[in-house]
Amino acid sequence: MRGTFEERYELLHRLGRGGMGEVWAARDLQLNRVVAVKFLSSRSQGADLRRLERRFEREARLTARIDHPSVPAVHETGRHEDAGLYIVMELVKGKTLSALVRERGPFPVQLAATIAAQTADVLAHAHRIHVIHRDLKPSNLMLTDNGTVKVLDFGVAAALKPDGDKSRLTKADEMPGTPGFISPEQGEGGDVTAQSDLYALGCVLYEVTTGRPPFEIAPTASPLFLIYQHVHEKPPPVAGHRDDLPPAFADLVMRLLAKDPSERPSAQEVQHVAQTCLRQQSAVPGPRVPRPEPKTEVEAEQPPASLTQEIRRLADRGEHATAAALLENHLRGTRRPLDDPDLIPLRLTLCELRIASEDFTRAYDDYFALGGALRRQRPKTDRDVLTCRAGVARCLAELGQTPEALHEFEALLPVQQHVFGAVDRTVFDTRYEIAALTARGGHIEAARDQLSGLVADQGRILPAGDERHARAEALLARLDRLLESTR
Repeated sequence: MRGTFEERYELLHRLGRGGMGEVWAARDLQLNRVVAVKFLSSRSQGADLRRLERRFEREARLTARIDHPSVPAVHETGRHEDAGLYIVMELVKGKTLSALVRERGPFPVQLAATIAAQTADVLAHAHRIHVIHRDLKPSNLMLTDNGTVKVLDFGVAAALKPDGDKSRLTKADEMPGTPGFISPEQGEGGDVTAQSDLYALGCVLYEVTTGRPPFEIAPTASPLFLIYQHVHEKPPPVAGHRDDLPPAFADLVMRLLAKDPSERPSAQEVQHVAQTCLRQQSAVPGPRVPRPEPKTEVEAEQPPASLTQEIRRLADRGEHATAAALLENHLRGTRRPLDDPDLIPLRLTLCELRIASEDFTRAYDDYFALGGALRRQRPKTDRDVLTCRAGVARCLAELGQTPEALHEFEALLPVQQHVFGAVDRTVFDTRYEIAALTARGGHIEAARDQLSGLVADQGRILPAGDERHARAEALLARLDRLLESTR
């Protein structure tokens, strides 16, 4: 497509192509400005074409109705004899968040908070006039050269209150949205509300702060499993990926990802938290990570029995982070080598406390460092070495690094079977983790076969009250339901 149409717009170059059509940069010859022109795809026929035309027209109406500086302005709509339906819009110069994540990796805290505040402001405005986006994702958010966030592509947007057109604009078997950013209620086919947009915003903020989306699957896996994860699984805590996120901001992202829409914060609360974070970041030069104050020599040398008693008391009360800080200070005060045999039980306890407090990044670092020190002087079959290897794999899984965690567990399993025996509870735990990670990677049938064998073996060996039965059977049932839904 080249040339001039409507005797006004000179097409310059294509900017992109999507499911509904193409977007071109064009020069408005009448007003001497460069604009974006979106054309409806001409590939569809019959009922499909009519449905797309109505959705295209609705996009133009809803986008124009929003009238917000962070939403591209609609200049004109029409139908061209050859090109069909078109929308002339403000041309946004910048890069999408998805492109920026690929180029730069995780965003600085200040930029992530800016995106949160500006996007939430758009959503608050759109929701006030009863418009929901339904397909918010990094590729639909653009950061302009002057630092403004622009929300693009209201192509699947819908009016919460129909404005004279109550007919459905999606097919009965068509789910609006993108699998990797779809809310649990959308995934289950329920009503889409303003809270669905906020879940998608949580997915966006998770990706720009960590460099990866909340859930990932293998390229060959079915997108249905990605939807299943959003409906049923809890993503790894965002704070586990980096330690410079303000706790309030990390908590905000995870609350946006709540399965229950009523538990998600409002757009106004997102703005408030993000703006507070921005003010704090501006007031403090550079990230500051709070560290526990060092203990005195007397406190550091407290008797191990009293230390163990206090740690147990804190853990029983659920204060795992406090217990970890206490134990960490004691270990620092002893000034003894990492692999000192007398301190290894305490170091392993510290790792478990970090996991219990969801501090997976530091738990990984501790397991990795301790395991490396032990392997320099102990055989690979040493039980403490194997405990560290299992801890590293477990942390990788919690941090969302599925392929790496699966590789670690698969390499660990034969060594555990050799040392502990094939029917040891530790071996059963590793087999479960392998099956769960295989399923997370999208290989559902393989994971189901692994779990079937595990359930049978555990049934022969473990007592009826062991919690491993319920855990494996619950995942097996979930995988059976998922396989049934794809048949």
